[in-house]
Amino acid sequence: MEFPSRRYGRYIIRSRVGEGGMAEVFLADAIPPRGDKFSVALKLMRKGVPLEAFADEVDLMGLLDHPNLVRMLESGEAFGRPYIAMEFLDGGDLKRLMDAHETLKRRIPVGIAVHVCIEVLRALSYFHQLRTRSGRPLELVHGDVNPSNIFFSGEADVKLGDFGVAKGSAANIGPQDGVAAGKLHYLSPEQTLGESLTPASDLFSLGIVLHELVVGTHPFLRNETDDEVVMEAIRAAKVSLPDTVDKGLGQIIRKALTPDLDSRYRTAGEFAGALLTWTLDSGNSPSRENVKSWLLKTLSYAGL
Repeated sequence: MEFPSRRYGRYIIRSRVGEGGMAEVFLADAIPPRGDKFSVALKLMRKGVPLEAFADEVDLMGLLDHPNLVRMLESGEAFGRPYIAMEFLDGGDLKRLMDAHETLKRRIPVGIAVHVCIEVLRALSYFHQLRTRSGRPLELVHGDVNPSNIFFSGEADVKLGDFGVAKGSAANIGPQDGVAAGKLHYLSPEQTLGESLTPASDLFSLGIVLHELVVGTHPFLRNETDDEVVMEAIRAAKVSLPDTVDKGLGQIIRKALTPDLDSRYRTAGEFAGALLTWTLDSGNSPSRENVKSWLLKTLSYAGL
């Protein structure tokens, strides 16, 4: 993306921090009329993306108000490009932290892994039950739950972001709807088939994330790159867990990754309840300070 200068409206672009099929995200400094400058994540829509898609995301983010969801600060347009300014989360995203652990040949502690997923489920529970200001249920499905869209603040708050492909549950959200190539591995079986989605579709995607965090590998794939092979593996959804995985936690992972909708967790609350019960029974319930210490050590070791 090209700019006449680093100045973009009342923001100064510093660096690119992420990109997807519909937009690029930059770290930028907001220069308020009064007060000190502060950092924001500036999402700039790509050329060719329908303005309706941008407007829908702005409208949706304007409704969101939950501590586990990324917060919009404002929206606007500069140099003919629409933008969304969001809170900047300096802990980075889960994908970056997972990559750091892989490089360091260390596994994310299981208690931390489960904690992260519980926090995402808090966000999804709110998101799935969101209503308009008049009280009408929106019946939303996020449609793009994956490690790149799970963020951390410097205080180790966990937040779900990127609502660019979120739609009502009656809609079909497939790979053609702005899901970037690397995120195809996190689709639900029904999403790979272009079928109507439900909240359980997001729960399947999070089940893949949980499996990766606990086991260290994707549940269905072994170095496949062909999209059709990837989606066929997800549709089959045959989960094999090593003996080292706690039996109770393994049962939760299997249920989350069941291809049959009637056998899968149907609500985020049900999934979260199972994980919370497991943390109490197993004693794997890290404190906020434990999580923050893990995050800061990981960022430091990886030079992030």
